[in-house]
Amino acid sequence: MDNIFNTSFEMSLRVLLLLSSDNGTAKTADMIALADTITIYSGAFDLSGDNLHGDIDFVLDKFDARRELIKQALKDLTLRGLINIAQYDDGFRYTINEIGLNFCGSLTSDYANEYRILSLAAHQLIGTKNEREVFAMINATAKRFLGR
Repeated sequence: MDNIFNTSFEMSLRVLLLLSSDNGTAKTADMIALADTITIYSGAFDLSGDNLHGDIDFVLDKFDARRELIKQALKDLTLRGLINIAQYDDGFRYTINEIGLNFCGSLTSDYANEYRILSLAAHQLIGTKNEREVFAMINATAKRFLGR
């Protein structure tokens, strides 16, 4: 593997960081994808001065690819015993477990620390909104961002 960017491995690390910053709240794969989108494009949501991955176009057509990477990452993390999965009325939800939290503690790069901070801000922005409401918020932000 020559490049870890845009792979399920990179996404696995981000999912762990994301789940570790939300105090054990169980999340669906789609909500994880939505929270990751807000975290990565934190500048567009006024959570930060810049987007975490730089000033790239904020394009929602990348969301489906992100969601697929997250589904693969969730499968890998579950099989490796770093996260737990439980069935709810609305489908499967994922939480980080003690093993995953311990592993996250070893992720100490500047990027990992910044991602943690921004994912916490993303969780606060999402609050108690459901997936449909968060997607609508992302869609409105994308339209505003592209209209500049």
